[in-house]
Amino acid sequence: MGASHTSVPRWPTVAPELDRTGRSYAVLTFGSAASVLASAWRSALETLERPVWSRHGEQADADCLTGLREQIATATVGWRLLLAGPQSEVLAAYSEAVRGGVLDAEITVMVTDSAHRRVWCAHCETKTTAEVALGAEAACAGCGRSLFVYHHVSRLHAAHLGFMTDAEEVP
Repeated sequence: MGASHTSVPRWPTVAPELDRTGRSYAVLTFGSAASVLASAWRSALETLERPVWSRHGEQADADCLTGLREQIATATVGWRLLLAGPQSEVLAAYSEAVRGGVLDAEITVMVTDSAHRRVWCAHCETKTTAEVALGAEAACAGCGRSLFVYHHVSRLHAAHLGFMTDAEEVP
Protein backbone atom coordinates (compact mmCIF):
# COMPACT_ATOMS: atom_id res chain seq x y z
CA MET A 1 0.00 0.00 0.00
CA GLY A 2 1.13 3.51 -0.65
CA ALA A 3 -0.08 6.69 -2.24
CA SER A 4 -2.82 4.89 -4.21
CA HIS A 5 -4.43 3.70 -0.94
CA THR A 6 -4.35 6.73 1.29
CA SER A 7 -6.41 8.61 3.84
CA VAL A 8 -4.64 11.85 2.96
CA PRO A 9 -7.29 14.41 1.99
CA ARG A 10 -7.21 15.76 -1.53
CA TRP A 11 -7.28 19.47 -0.78
CA PRO A 12 -8.77 21.84 -3.35
CA THR A 13 -6.18 23.64 -5.47
CA VAL A 14 -8.48 26.60 -6.15
CA ALA A 15 -10.90 28.37 -3.83
CA PRO A 16 -14.07 26.28 -3.63
CA GLU A 17 -17.51 27.67 -4.37
CA LEU A 18 -19.27 29.05 -1.34
CA ASP A 19 -22.10 26.83 -0.10
CA ARG A 20 -24.99 29.31 -0.16
CA THR A 21 -27.50 26.80 1.24
CA GLY A 22 -26.44 27.37 4.85
CA ARG A 23 -28.59 29.13 7.43
CA SER A 24 -25.58 30.25 9.50
CA TYR A 25 -21.83 30.13 9.03
CA ALA A 26 -18.54 29.95 10.88
CA VAL A 27 -15.47 31.21 9.02
CA LEU A 28 -12.16 30.12 10.55
CA THR A 29 -8.93 30.98 8.76
CA PHE A 30 -5.22 30.80 9.51
CA GLY A 31 -2.18 32.68 8.18
CA SER A 32 -1.78 35.66 5.88
CA ALA A 33 -2.48 33.73 2.67
CA ALA A 34 -5.96 32.82 3.94
CA SER A 35 -6.91 36.35 5.00
CA VAL A 36 -7.83 37.37 1.44
CA LEU A 37 -10.11 34.35 1.06
CA ALA A 38 -11.64 35.01 4.48
CA SER A 39 -12.54 38.56 3.41
CA ALA A 40 -14.07 37.28 0.17
CA TRP A 41 -16.12 34.66 2.04
CA ARG A 42 -17.35 37.23 4.59
CA SER A 43 -18.30 39.69 1.83
CA ALA A 44 -20.24 37.01 -0.04
CA LEU A 45 -21.99 35.91 3.14
CA GLU A 46 -23.02 39.50 3.93
CA THR A 47 -25.13 39.49 0.77
CA LEU A 48 -26.99 36.41 2.06
CA GLU A 49 -27.86 38.21 5.30
CA ARG A 50 -27.19 35.13 7.42
CA PRO A 51 -25.45 34.94 10.81
CA VAL A 52 -21.67 34.66 10.49
CA TRP A 53 -19.09 33.97 13.19
CA SER A 54 -15.61 34.77 11.92
CA ARG A 55 -12.15 34.31 13.37
CA HIS A 56 -8.69 34.67 11.87
CA GLY A 57 -5.46 33.59 13.55
CA GLU A 58 -2.00 32.30 12.84
CA GLN A 59 -2.58 28.80 14.18
CA ALA A 60 -5.21 26.43 15.51
CA ASP A 61 -4.23 26.92 19.14
CA ALA A 62 -6.27 25.96 22.23
CA ASP A 63 -8.10 29.31 22.35
CA CYS A 64 -9.08 29.07 18.69
CA LEU A 65 -10.28 25.48 18.98
CA THR A 66 -12.27 26.35 22.11
CA GLY A 67 -14.07 29.05 20.10
CA LEU A 68 -14.80 26.50 17.37
CA ARG A 69 -16.15 24.00 19.92
CA GLU A 70 -18.46 26.72 21.29
CA GLN A 71 -19.77 27.40 17.79
CA ILE A 72 -20.36 23.70 17.16
CA ALA A 73 -22.19 23.33 20.50
CA THR A 74 -24.73 25.99 19.51
CA ALA A 75 -24.98 25.00 15.83
CA THR A 76 -28.37 24.14 14.40
CA VAL A 77 -29.48 22.52 11.16
CA GLY A 78 -28.02 24.44 8.22
CA TRP A 79 -24.79 25.52 9.99
CA ARG A 80 -21.72 25.56 7.72
CA LEU A 81 -18.01 25.72 8.53
CA LEU A 82 -15.50 27.39 6.19
CA LEU A 83 -11.82 26.65 6.86
CA ALA A 84 -8.76 28.07 5.11
CA GLY A 85 -5.02 28.19 5.79
CA PRO A 86 -2.01 25.87 6.00
CA GLN A 87 -2.99 22.19 6.00
CA SER A 88 -1.53 21.58 9.46
CA GLU A 89 -3.86 24.22 10.96
CA VAL A 90 -6.88 23.39 8.79
CA LEU A 91 -6.53 19.70 9.67
CA ALA A 92 -6.49 20.50 13.40
CA ALA A 93 -9.71 22.55 13.09
CA TYR A 94 -11.27 19.98 10.75
CA SER A 95 -10.51 17.22 13.24
CA GLU A 96 -12.09 19.22 16.05
CA ALA A 97 -15.20 19.80 13.94
CA VAL A 98 -15.58 16.12 13.03
CA ARG A 99 -15.15 15.11 16.68
CA GLY A 100 -17.92 17.59 17.48
CA GLY A 101 -20.30 15.91 15.06
CA VAL A 102 -19.95 18.16 12.02
CA LEU A 103 -20.41 16.27 8.76
CA ASP A 104 -17.95 16.44 5.86
CA ALA A 105 -20.71 17.96 3.70
CA GLU A 106 -21.01 20.88 6.13
CA ILE A 107 -17.33 21.83 5.86
CA THR A 108 -15.68 23.81 3.05
CA VAL A 109 -11.86 23.71 2.98
CA MET A 110 -9.13 25.64 1.19
CA VAL A 111 -5.48 24.82 1.95
CA THR A 112 -2.93 27.56 1.29
CA ASP A 113 0.22 25.61 2.25
CA SER A 114 0.61 21.85 2.02
CA ALA A 115 4.36 21.69 2.64
CA HIS A 116 4.11 21.82 6.45
CA ARG A 117 2.62 18.78 8.14
CA ARG A 118 1.89 17.64 11.65
CA VAL A 119 3.40 14.18 12.10
CA TRP A 120 2.20 11.96 14.95
CA CYS A 121 4.92 9.69 16.33
CA ALA A 122 3.65 6.14 16.77
CA HIS A 123 6.36 5.57 19.39
CA CYS A 124 6.04 8.47 21.85
CA GLU A 125 2.77 10.04 20.60
CA THR A 126 4.33 13.49 20.13
CA LYS A 127 3.09 15.68 17.28
CA THR A 128 5.88 17.34 15.33
CA THR A 129 5.24 20.08 12.77
CA ALA A 130 7.75 19.99 9.93
CA GLU A 131 8.17 20.94 6.31
CA VAL A 132 8.24 17.40 4.98
CA ALA A 133 6.83 15.52 2.00
CA LEU A 134 4.86 12.30 2.25
CA GLY A 135 7.26 9.38 2.12
CA ALA A 136 10.13 11.48 3.47
CA GLU A 137 11.59 11.53 6.97
CA ALA A 138 11.20 13.96 9.84
CA ALA A 139 12.86 14.03 13.25
CA CYS A 140 10.41 13.51 16.12
CA ALA A 141 10.41 16.47 18.52
CA GLY A 142 9.63 14.08 21.39
CA CYS A 143 11.88 11.04 21.14
CA GLY A 144 14.25 12.12 18.37
CA ARG A 145 13.54 9.10 16.18
CA SER A 146 13.73 9.50 12.43
CA LEU A 147 10.09 9.11 11.36
CA PHE A 148 8.88 7.93 7.98
CA VAL A 149 5.89 10.16 7.07
CA TYR A 150 3.31 7.65 5.88
CA HIS A 151 0.41 8.21 3.47
CA HIS A 152 -2.13 8.19 6.30
CA VAL A 153 -3.89 11.04 8.08
CA SER A 154 -5.58 10.44 11.40
CA ARG A 155 -8.69 12.53 12.04
CA LEU A 156 -8.32 11.72 15.74
CA HIS A 157 -4.77 13.08 15.96
CA ALA A 158 -5.12 15.67 13.15
CA ALA A 159 -1.75 14.52 11.88
CA HIS A 160 0.06 12.25 9.45
CA LEU A 161 1.32 8.93 10.79
CA GLY A 162 5.03 8.77 11.46
CA PHE A 163 6.94 5.64 12.45
CA MET A 164 10.60 4.84 12.96
CA THR A 165 12.26 4.50 9.59
CA ASP A 166 14.37 1.47 10.46
CA ALA A 167 11.97 -0.16 12.93
CA GLU A 168 12.43 -3.60 11.34
CA GLU A 169 16.20 -3.51 11.80
CA VAL A 170 16.72 -4.97 15.25
CA PRO A 171 20.36 -4.78 16.41
